[in-house]
Amino acid sequence: PPAAAARPNRPQAAAVRSPPYTQDSTRARDRNQLTTDIAVIGTGMMGPGIAACLALAGHRVCLFGRTAQSMDRGLDAARGAVDLLRREGLVGSAQAGSSAERLCGTTDPAAAVGTAQFVFESIVEVLTEKQKLFSQLERLAPKAAIFASNTSGLPISRIAEVLENPRRAATTHFWNPAHLMPLVEIVKGERTSDETVARLRSLLDGAGKQTVVVLKDVPGQLGNRLLHALFREAFHIVQEGIASVEDVDLAIKTGPGLRFPAYGLLEHADMIGLDMQLAIDSYLFAELCNLAEAPALLEERVARGDLGARTGRGLYDWSGKDADAVRARRDRFIIDRLKERAMR
Repeated sequence: PPAAAARPNRPQAAAVRSPPYTQDSTRARDRNQLTTDIAVIGTGMMGPGIAACLALAGHRVCLFGRTAQSMDRGLDAARGAVDLLRREGLVGSAQAGSSAERLCGTTDPAAAVGTAQFVFESIVEVLTEKQKLFSQLERLAPKAAIFASNTSGLPISRIAEVLENPRRAATTHFWNPAHLMPLVEIVKGERTSDETVARLRSLLDGAGKQTVVVLKDVPGQLGNRLLHALFREAFHIVQEGIASVEDVDLAIKTGPGLRFPAYGLLEHADMIGLDMQLAIDSYLFAELCNLAEAPALLEERVARGDLGARTGRGLYDWSGKDADAVRARRDRFIIDRLKERAMR
């Protein structure tokens, strides 16, 4: 492979605090932990943000790219994420500067994982590719290293079945954008040990993330199962002419979605009373979409090449919409909420 990028000199382990921008959990607050060597494999949509979060938490992070170009692109994206947080006042200048010293890149897998205590994988969502990578990296990493996949739906039990020791593998599903979204879902595979889950949770809580543990290795994990149940009903509503695309999104954004950060779905059920919840669900569930396959609405659009923002048309007509502006609006909203949490 191409020559690996030079690693910076690694400082002695030191106690560090989790970044203030996500210090909204008691577990993350007031926790000190030693600096850890971490490898992040993948420089696409998620890997750089994951690397940025962990470097900001005081860990030495090596980002692996298959080529020098992808490695450089990934490092630029990770540093850009850190700089965004600095500009927004979510991390201090000193914290941002020191994280840059702990962040390096390489195109050599052995250099990436050779001393890593945690290996976070974020490559293409293809089972065989992830299995091939895990098998290769297990031979190169320390025997005690934890392997974590950022898969958004593939079973970690299948990914890890190629490992000699699948007990040290789990899913850690970061939400996009990884440097802003607090949630990380830790999914326990069929053979994942409790120690592996505990070590991952300690590391990620210490990095200021909000972790949830999914106890069964089911497709879609936790957040995506909830999200895609909503997708199914939303697509059905549009397909059946019940409401427009615009009004579906408006109802979600200005209705239940507005209160979710402060008022959970199951809290709501308890608040209105389970007797009322039962009365509503007894007639409404039978009327909801229960398709076991992708809706015709999606099949038809994909077949004619209407794929969304990148092709100019999808559910919306994007000829008059700016995808970058929509993305910036999303990130602005998340940043403002993180600032509010940091001030509590």
